[in-house]
Amino acid sequence: MKNGSPYSEPRVPLRTGRGWRTVLVRLGTVALAAFLLGLVLVGLFWLAWTAGPDSGDVQGSSVRVRIQRGMTLGAVADTLAARGLLNHPQVFLAGTRLQGLDRRLQAGLYDLPVGASPRELLRYLTSGLTVRKLVTVPEGLEADEVAALLAGELGVSAAAVLAAADSLIRVSAPDLLGSVARLAGQDSLIQASVAGGQRRLHWCEGYLAPDTYQFAEGVGAGLVAEVLVKTQLARLDSCLADIERQGWPGQGHAWSPHDLLTLASIVEAEAQLPRERPLVAAVYLNRLFEAGWRLEADPTVAYFLAKKGQRLYYKDLARKSPYNTYRHFGLPPGPIGNPGLAAIRAVCRPDTSCRALFFVADGEGGHVFSLTSEEHEAAVARLRRLRSRN
Repeated sequence: MKNGSPYSEPRVPLRTGRGWRTVLVRLGTVALAAFLLGLVLVGLFWLAWTAGPDSGDVQGSSVRVRIQRGMTLGAVADTLAARGLLNHPQVFLAGTRLQGLDRRLQAGLYDLPVGASPRELLRYLTSGLTVRKLVTVPEGLEADEVAALLAGELGVSAAAVLAAADSLIRVSAPDLLGSVARLAGQDSLIQASVAGGQRRLHWCEGYLAPDTYQFAEGVGAGLVAEVLVKTQLARLDSCLADIERQGWPGQGHAWSPHDLLTLASIVEAEAQLPRERPLVAAVYLNRLFEAGWRLEADPTVAYFLAKKGQRLYYKDLARKSPYNTYRHFGLPPGPIGNPGLAAIRAVCRPDTSCRALFFVADGEGGHVFSLTSEEHEAAVARLRRLRSRN
């Protein structure tokens, strides 16, 4: 009954928020578990990323690995793993990609430390600090000899080194030679040598600095040429600064940087003992500026005739050539080899107390310096007697 009946319809309980709270708690628990799991995974990845493989007794040693040009990141990781440098290549792959460095790996030959972490290995492979090759370029070599040495030591093309160096000096030639007329003359002389009929001349002769260099394995010919040329130009600039500060016996004469380097190359060819370089430089400057003589330097004649280190005869001294300083006044057109820093400094700072005009070998590796022709002839006679006894 609807009215006055002791019975009534069952009541439906009202819905509360307790069910939603249960759902939210469960979701929160799942999220917290996922977060904690993520932290654990991140921590494990970080440990794997920053810890290297167990290197045992070979800690401190290194493994030489070559990374070829065009190698994929996966191939790099497999190579490192194959050489025992990685336990988990996937960690290296993931870490490299996360940092966006997968395209920054540099080809070359590397000495990678055993036990290094993937992060450290990546730092090596993106640094470009490949295995360095020590190359010593001795003083006094001609341009062709320097290029051949570099080709043998570094595997670069000798012709490419010379072409790159010639190009660098040709660009700077107007400043180095000091006048348009000299530039045109030098250009004509070099072009004639290219056409044949005489020894091959190079713009870069004298500008390939002798020194000991460190080059990365696989370095290109252009970079090698640039390093040597810039080193020599810097030395030449230093020489010019010395002259400006301290003065010079040839002050007032129209000498260019090219001239200074040319005389330095002759001093390099003549002086056998380091202490004699300033003396030899002084003799040549005395001849040119004090006595007004020809230079009369045997090495300049030998250079053009390709007779370096060989005995010269009177017929050689009579040969016509722009490098024959027995026939022409002043300096030859350019350097006859690549002088070292000491020879360049000797030209900048000659021994101004030396008034000698002559020198001749003493038979023991040095020279006898003379002021007069009589003294010089006596020194020559002593040398001949010494040679005849030996």
